[in-house]
Amino acid sequence: SSRYDEIFQKRNVQYIDQFSFEKFKNLKLSDVPNLQLETHRWSRSDRFYKLAGQYYGDSTYWWVIAFFNNTPLETDVKLGQKLFIPVPLAAIISVLEV
Repeated sequence: SSRYDEIFQKRNVQYIDQFSFEKFKNLKLSDVPNLQLETHRWSRSDRFYKLAGQYYGDSTYWWVIAFFNNTPLETDVKLGQKLFIPVPLAAIISVLEV
């Protein structure tokens, strides 16, 4: 939309990738060999990108955590809620085929 042009220009952004969970297939744990789950309790300062940085060393994989927990928005996560972090990252990425 042209109404975002000024914001993009100020931030030196050419485009934004937007993901839709509709494109991903439904997963079962048995679909991902060697997958382990780390647990994390959501706190006030948590953000998906911070968790991705902590667990994967790369904040750009925030969407893996959001997808795996079926919580596309951080506002969908309740304080104290248990999240599952799929590790290793390579295992989950190879199954998602992205």
